[in-house]
Amino acid sequence: MSSNLIRVGIIGADTKASWAGASHIPALAAQPDFHLAGVATRHEESARGAAEAFGAERWFADPYALIGDPSIDLVTVAVKVPAHRELVLAALAANKAVYAESPLGATVAQTEEMAEAAGSLHTAIGLQGRLNPSVRRAAEIIAEGRLGRLLSARVAATTFGNGPESVSAYEYFDKAASGAGFLPR
Repeated sequence: MSSNLIRVGIIGADTKASWAGASHIPALAAQPDFHLAGVATRHEESARGAAEAFGAERWFADPYALIGDPSIDLVTVAVKVPAHRELVLAALAANKAVYAESPLGATVAQTEEMAEAAGSLHTAIGLQGRLNPSVRRAAEIIAEGRLGRLLSARVAATTFGNGPESVSAYEYFDKAASGAGFLPR
């Protein structure tokens, strides 16, 4: 391995119903400058299974242990939005670069707090859902009335997600308090 590799640790890399498994890990595998150095979930069994399934060097049943590991350069926070704040702040305090899924915080105040804590560290927020540029542009076109008065719509997704019958792991997308849904808060 080259010393220029960015060694990534992913918190939330579960093999079942995980955005990390469906999106982050395949994206990392396609980038020669990144290496999946570790994965963390809340349980030893799922963490161990994720490391095996995704080819990570090591696994952690404690996300804070992954954050504290000196061999991890970049921490990806790919868990439900209400858990972002504590994990992102811990990673920033450990002087780690951070990639967090969008929205960054469950509230504007949380988001501002994490942005201020980032200072000059390399950080990024992944845009998905209602903050995805394509979704925002579609909403703008509809709001401007450029399509006339919409009476119905058919929406298709290329990954798992929620719909009329959400998988229980994604029910939190339907709750405004989670800060993760497609609808504005």
